[in-house]
Amino acid sequence: MKQFLPVLILLLLLTGCSKEQQDEDVYGYEVECDHCSISYLDANERYVSIQDQRKHWRIEFRNTVIFDLHVTANTLSANDGLMHVHILRNGSRLTTQSGNSSVTTRYNAPSSGSTEQPSTSTLCGAPTQKGGPCQRKVSGGGRCWQHK
Repeated sequence: MKQFLPVLILLLLLTGCSKEQQDEDVYGYEVECDHCSISYLDANERYVSIQDQRKHWRIEFRNTVIFDLHVTANTLSANDGLMHVHILRNGSRLTTQSGNSSVTTRYNAPSSGSTEQPSTSTLCGAPTQKGGPCQRKVSGGGRCWQHK
């Protein structure tokens, strides 16, 4: 019995710490549009803009811890075709927004081991007078505001 106990403990430790449970989620963005510009919050919490995108665009943040996700697509075509903007988790669509001229979606990923949304600051992202996203920090999920 004494020899069986260490083997049982070792077996429980090995199954309790399997690789599947240790892997972090991989988040990303996906945009479908005829002709659009895309602005997204990257893993360093900076906005990146992509101009003249056509049909399908996708990016994933591997080996990166990311909590605030925000992506906007603005049409560049005259016919304002339907656009779809998605936030991905492990390759599956987590949130989706659709629209004609401008589409935005955002998601606050829970921290590791947590099931609730974090109350960390996020970037506002509201459109500015020059057309870019506002970089103002908004804490605790409050609404962002703009000066005229």
